[in-house]
Amino acid sequence: ADIHVNHLHINTDYIKQDMNVTLPLGRFREFEAEGVIGALAPSVYSYYGYQTDPAVLLEETMPRVVTGLKSEGVEAVFLTPA
Repeated sequence: ADIHVNHLHINTDYIKQDMNVTLPLGRFREFEAEGVIGALAPSVYSYYGYQTDPAVLLEETMPRVVTGLKSEGVEAVFLTPA
């Protein structure tokens, strides 16, 4: 209920009906409960994918994301293109 999705380049109707279409937190919580994976990190990182100049994203944002992931002890990430 705390997550909203808007996108200029894709139809978000299915995502709005079921967030697991693009951000499968429900499935990952099930995997966590079943012991398929370890603990989920407390944070989710997201950014708008359409970047006309990715320099800021690559040089400033991503290093901060990496620092955050490392501080949370993250060992693997799930990337989704939406």
